[in-house]
Amino acid sequence: MTNLERNDETSKKVLVLAAHPDDETLGAGATLARLAQEGYYIKLITFTDGVGAREDSKTNRNEKLDAVCSVLGISDYACGKFPDNKMDTVSLIEVCKFIENNVDFEPDIIFTHHPGCLNIDHSIVYRATITVFRPQNGKKAEIYSYYVPSSTDYNPLARFNGNVYFNVEEHVDKKMEALRVYDEEMRDYPHTRSYENIINLLKTAGAQVGLKYAEKLQLIRSIK
Repeated sequence: MTNLERNDETSKKVLVLAAHPDDETLGAGATLARLAQEGYYIKLITFTDGVGAREDSKTNRNEKLDAVCSVLGISDYACGKFPDNKMDTVSLIEVCKFIENNVDFEPDIIFTHHPGCLNIDHSIVYRATITVFRPQNGKKAEIYSYYVPSSTDYNPLARFNGNVYFNVEEHVDKKMEALRVYDEEMRDYPHTRSYENIINLLKTAGAQVGLKYAEKLQLIRSIK
């Protein structure tokens, strides 16, 4: 589904891969808002409904993506129907083909999950990303992993080595506004997936490099 018109063909293009709707906002929402403001074309792909593994759930978080994309400035999105928290029951080639069938451009930047995330869906999306966008035919997309509170940090050996900091001082409000669309997924402090902790993470990452607020990502590959 297209929410915003595609930018001029000469604009930079970003692909965001998120196992569940909300991962994109938790992991890189402020950065996406910044890049959208700077004129980047951004496409988001989600893979599950985010709630199917819950016995009492009758909702589908993908239904919130129109609102989230409007807030963050995401240009377009596509939703998969893979089994929630059961993506390990699907062959990797199916996940790869889904990505390939929904990306009709060469991304300049790719945001995906971290391989050490506790959530199995996250780690599979990472592996599919690296498989689909393996370095061949001159493809030079920069690939970054983002940190998802209550998944990346719940694996004590995740080894998220954030080494790239995006200054998002002017885009924190957009991230928080998008998170409020997913309000039922947020928890009370001191839960790691609380509004207060999200702000704390942005402040801590910022302070590490002399900024007020930053999103810290791990560079996986860059070809110069």
